[in-house]
Amino acid sequence: MKKLMKGMAALGTAAILISVAGCGSARSQSESSDAKVSVGISMPEQQLERWQIDGNNLKKKLESYGYSVTLQYADGKTDQQSSQIQNMANNGVDYVVIASIDGTATGSAAEQAKAAGAKVIAYDRMIMNTDAVDYYATFSLTEVGKMQGEYIVKKLGLDSGKKGPFNIELMSGSPTDNNAKYYYQGAWSVLEPYFKSGALQSKSGKVPKTVDDYRSIGIDNWDQQKGQNEMENRINSFYSNGTNHLDTVLAPNDALARGTVQAVQSAGLGYYPIITGQDAEQASVQNIVKGQQSMTVYKDTRKLATSTANLIKSLVEGKTPETTSTFPNGNKDVPSIMLTPVSVDKSNVKKELVDSGYLTASEAGL
Repeated sequence: MKKLMKGMAALGTAAILISVAGCGSARSQSESSDAKVSVGISMPEQQLERWQIDGNNLKKKLESYGYSVTLQYADGKTDQQSSQIQNMANNGVDYVVIASIDGTATGSAAEQAKAAGAKVIAYDRMIMNTDAVDYYATFSLTEVGKMQGEYIVKKLGLDSGKKGPFNIELMSGSPTDNNAKYYYQGAWSVLEPYFKSGALQSKSGKVPKTVDDYRSIGIDNWDQQKGQNEMENRINSFYSNGTNHLDTVLAPNDALARGTVQAVQSAGLGYYPIITGQDAEQASVQNIVKGQQSMTVYKDTRKLATSTANLIKSLVEGKTPETTSTFPNGNKDVPSIMLTPVSVDKSNVKKELVDSGYLTASEAGL
């Protein structure tokens, strides 16, 4: 097993790599042996709260199955993540779990792992343009964006006949994250008809000509400060001194939503536009309760951790994991586990987040 994982120094940034001793039957034998299954988890960073939650939830679930687990974070640096994964492999872990920083750059590393006899599973973010990916575990990506777009449409009254025009500013996620395309695709499928009718408009003019041009409004690494800087520039240029009213902002995740809140406050607008988000991070949930951020798309990472851990357990036992659909990565349709997210605003924070035990009432700001 230790020799199996050698030579993975180039392992890039994102995916779950599951190293198997040759085949399912060999793995099944290890289950019945005295050897303890070891799992290494490499998460992309700790700056975003959700990755801390993902890593800890997955670690706890795997440990509940009796596996030995090492959890490390890569601080958003692809080279550091590669080094961590190599060290885990050299230490003889049976499985390496990696959440993506750059899904495209991971392809060659995934192929090396596959050639060494590994099973490769993309966690949350797909590994692109390779046949090496065996499984994918995530939430429905386009559904996240649709929920954000639908929330905007409903709150502006567009679905009940209001014509506007309403001013909207659009952002998308990190250009290196393949998920960002699907989040934007989902939102745009809802918002595009209202741009065509003139009910929605963007004073900055930063509206991608096509869905594939989502990177033109992308915020590197989903960075909150960069999102704040971008929105401050737009607000100061187009919405300051009462020249135009900023009605809504499509912020694709909670970090960029908080950056938008900070930009609105810094500009002294005196009001908060409709601001979307994703991940139900504690600080953003508190902003929702305070009326600053409007909504977030809640992805219960406990469920994602359980699904991923169960997938690993199935492989350990020599079974074929249960999947719900397939997802294209440019080379193949990958068997996938797609979980359903939930739209959360002030009206259902308690029901969805507190009553479910995801946050305490105090943590939610209630």
